[in-house]
Amino acid sequence: MIDKTIGERIKQTLYEKRMTGFELASKAKISEGGLSQIINNKIVNLKVDTALRIAKALNVSPMWLLLGDKSDESLFSEEHPVIGSDYYPVPRYEVTFDPKTDTEPKFVEYKYDRLSLFHKSYFEKYGIRSCAFCKSFKVTGDSMEPLIKNGDYVIVDCDPKLKIVDGDIYAFCDASGLHVKRLIAPLRGGLIIRSDNRLYEDEFLSKEEVSSIRVIGHVIDRAGSIIGA
Repeated sequence: MIDKTIGERIKQTLYEKRMTGFELASKAKISEGGLSQIINNKIVNLKVDTALRIAKALNVSPMWLLLGDKSDESLFSEEHPVIGSDYYPVPRYEVTFDPKTDTEPKFVEYKYDRLSLFHKSYFEKYGIRSCAFCKSFKVTGDSMEPLIKNGDYVIVDCDPKLKIVDGDIYAFCDASGLHVKRLIAPLRGGLIIRSDNRLYEDEFLSKEEVSSIRVIGHVIDRAGSIIGA
């Protein structure tokens, strides 16, 4: 196990380089308050560009800063069932699915589009089996307002072992693209798709029609509610 947090590695480097927090904050172009929160592990969502600026200002390896001496890219693999470091990325994706030609959704990752890092406590809070299952998607439309607004990003647990819990919010896709809605599975079969915005009526999919969609995963959070550095 890695025995230090990113905050402890920053403090260690500041001590070794005889650098003050004020100097680091100035060089990394972040506020002293923001740096203090990172050092004290108060930031749940650490943006990659912030971490890169800190690493550059300290003249250390970004991988060492984020993961420590025992950094290992295998920690990010889907085969790794537990969270073994203090921060992990949640990549952002677009998704397409054509039920006529595709058996599974196709994901396109935006590797350099506001990628954020999340502290391990974030995943533990939501009972995530592995951070590798998490994806982020941009929401379009107002059907889930006021909870989720047009343009928000949602964090989705795409664990293949997840089961639908009636009334919870899920991301799914069909031929028209990505949707974020509440799902309800009636005893008689099929699926009820429900919006939070009362202007939208419930949709009902029969057992046969359910095959035209693919449930991507359980929505656990939206970007608008996450604090970043």
